Amino acid sequence: MWLDALERRLLERILAPPPKLLFRERQLERALELAAGGESFVVYGPIGTGKTTLALAAVRGLEGAAYVSASARTYSALRSKLLKPAACYLIDDYTMAARDPRLRELVRSLKPKIVVVYPPVGAYEELEGLVRVEMPAYSLEELEEICRERAARLALAVDEEDVRAAARAGFEHGGNARIALMVLAERAVANLQRAAALRA
Repeated sequence: MWLDALERRLLERILAPPPKLLFRERQLERALELAAGGESFVVYGPIGTGKTTLALAAVRGLEGAAYVSASARTYSALRSKLLKPAACYLIDDYTMAARDPRLRELVRSLKPKIVVVYPPVGAYEELEGLVRVEMPAYSLEELEEICRERAARLALAVDEEDVRAAARAGFEHGGNARIALMVLAERAVANLQRAAALRA
């Protein structure tokens, strides 16, 4: 159905990295400074707090940076990607990797690197000594502003009630912007469905 395709496209657009990472200016400034200086660091925080977006922004200007998603990956699958020479390694979702001793040693040896993980950071011995950039959960007010920005920038068919409901859902899921934006997309599609039904 056309609405399913529309919902998928809308969700992709809403979840795409924004031109500006709201409420993370201090963290972004620190990450850019570390990346420009060739330092390794860890970006950590709960799900949906902008960790990957921040890490990608930090390497955007670095020529030869390598992005590797470690989600549900084994040492064998990651080894070939991590052994290729790179100016900087961005290892996303490292929490999801099957961290056997070989992978831990490989990650420890990579320089410079940015590793994205969920807390507690102390559980990753191979990341000891690295600078940490914390991404705290978003407040309800911050989630409302993030939803408003997306709604305005993407001209979504939503109103202030939709924005508040989406932000509340994200807040109830631990300050998770991804959840808030997914709910915003659902509400936009529901509004389009109602409008189409009225025209029919």
